[in-house]
Amino acid sequence: MATENEIAARRFYEALATGDTALVDEALAPDWEAVPALRSANGSDGWKKSIDHLRGVFSGLTITIEHIVESGDMVAVRSVGRGVHTGELLGVEGTGREVELRASDFHQMAGGRIARTWHLEDHFGIAHQIGLVFTRGA
Repeated sequence: MATENEIAARRFYEALATGDTALVDEALAPDWEAVPALRSANGSDGWKKSIDHLRGVFSGLTITIEHIVESGDMVAVRSVGRGVHTGELLGVEGTGREVELRASDFHQMAGGRIARTWHLEDHFGIAHQIGLVFTRGA
């Protein structure tokens, strides 16, 4: 049976997968902090803007939670998103390629909501999938 903390963590990803940003307010504490900070804004409004942005960049976006582990006030999640790259990302216009976005998050919980998230994402893998080529400088 899922705990209150696990349910909140799952809502975080469900909001991204469905675009239902009302779930964000159920998942996040009002003063939620993302580490590293989101470029869009702080708090739940920042996550809502990020959801809108990502769903615009990747059509048909799905999110699969591959592992979820709870210990004390922490919930760790390993997830993979999949979608078609249709919008601009990292300076690259939509390629029509299917892309996988792998991430690991550590959510600190307070009162049944996520208070802080440490986010690690495979940016190099995403860049490679959309056709960015890295060369060694002279």
